[in-house]
Amino acid sequence: MNSAVRRLLFFFFSIAAFSACQDPTDIGLNLQKDEDLIGTTFIELPVNTGTVLLNDSILSYRQIPLIGQYTDPALGAVKSTAFTEFGIAGSDLTFGVNAQAVSMELTLDYSGVYGNAGSNNLTLSVHRLTEGFNDRTSYFTNSALPYESTPLGTATITPKMLKKANSSTDSTSAENKIKIALNLDFANSILAQRTFASQESFANFVRGLAIVPSNGTSSNLLFLNYAADTSKITLTYKLNGSEELLKYTFRFNYSDVRYFNRVVADRAGTAVETLQNKGDFVAASETGGESYIQANTALLTKVVIPELARLKEQIGNVIINRAELVLPIKDASRTGYLTAPPQLVLYRTNNNNRIARNTNGEQLTVQGDRYSLQTSTNYPAVLSIPAKKELYTVNITSYVQALMLGDVPNNELLVGAASVTSSSTTQGALTVSLQPLPYRTIITNTPTQPAKLLIYYSKLN
Repeated sequence: MNSAVRRLLFFFFSIAAFSACQDPTDIGLNLQKDEDLIGTTFIELPVNTGTVLLNDSILSYRQIPLIGQYTDPALGAVKSTAFTEFGIAGSDLTFGVNAQAVSMELTLDYSGVYGNAGSNNLTLSVHRLTEGFNDRTSYFTNSALPYESTPLGTATITPKMLKKANSSTDSTSAENKIKIALNLDFANSILAQRTFASQESFANFVRGLAIVPSNGTSSNLLFLNYAADTSKITLTYKLNGSEELLKYTFRFNYSDVRYFNRVVADRAGTAVETLQNKGDFVAASETGGESYIQANTALLTKVVIPELARLKEQIGNVIINRAELVLPIKDASRTGYLTAPPQLVLYRTNNNNRIARNTNGEQLTVQGDRYSLQTSTNYPAVLSIPAKKELYTVNITSYVQALMLGDVPNNELLVGAASVTSSSTTQGALTVSLQPLPYRTIITNTPTQPAKLLIYYSKLN
């Protein structure tokens, strides 16, 4: 394509994109196949889908601490163990001579429950690590640290989100706490050191804790809130010859406290049990028309639009007025306690079930409407779930136009859960980061609920 035609296409495309800012229901879903309106044409292209195991693990260091376990009827069992340090305030902590422990209590606030809250008990055990954290080590969801077999303490709770007394819906200031009494021998071993010069010296001695869910029938995963004032370890002690009770509070929210989650997924007996190694793929045609997205376990949905290349050959140069990707959500997964991701993004690939990156090493995402520079990473197209939760839709007009111009290859896309926030450095830009919470959804692609790409275009004569 010569430069003059390319400039003409971009000129018309910029006008079309500027005028195509209606709600997704205004253009696309309400149009009928092959409808011809004022020199424009609507077509519907089929989409092939499937499930990819992107990695065997994802970075977990200092992500939201997760503890518990649940069984997903479609994807199997998920279990999360938290490995964590706890910290001292400042330096030069001194307990005094002959200090004796009276009690040591761990309390943990949780800000959310994933799973069937209030339905089953969750038993947690706290173990002392036998090996501490290493600053030269990266910690992923398949990482682990060894710990003592005998627990320092255990507790059984029924997870639920408490409400304010004066509100039926607002739980923002409610306290959702776990309390676990810890072994006095452990407490006395800390007191026997008398003095800790720094957090480093304290961590070298204590090493840290593993908070482990026991095997059982629990169907809950808790999101711990280390920033809460109630997340702490309180050591009550007295000095030799004195009945005065003294207290010291250790906390988890200090900047030099290290922690990570180990997340184990057991997919045995599920439609995706063959996904064992990074890059493994199973087509939706082999799983009853279903593909899956699950945060924390690196399951993504692959999207392939094979007809786009043939479309370009058949119709030649066109202006893409609007292109909308539609991914229906399986009826049975719209409700219930396994919540769907509130946001998804489209990652570009090199046709190898791996996310493509730019020269800076940044993951490439499909950019949103009106952003023709598809090598940018600042304006990702975001798939947001509507109130009725029946489907995900996203406007990818600029991306499809770039495909038709030959500026980007028609490679497969990967759809994954993400946290998309406003950029702190570039006005109007967005930042894509790891979704730390264990959302999942089931994308259906069947004759009655097909995944599809809706295109509304004008042909250049």
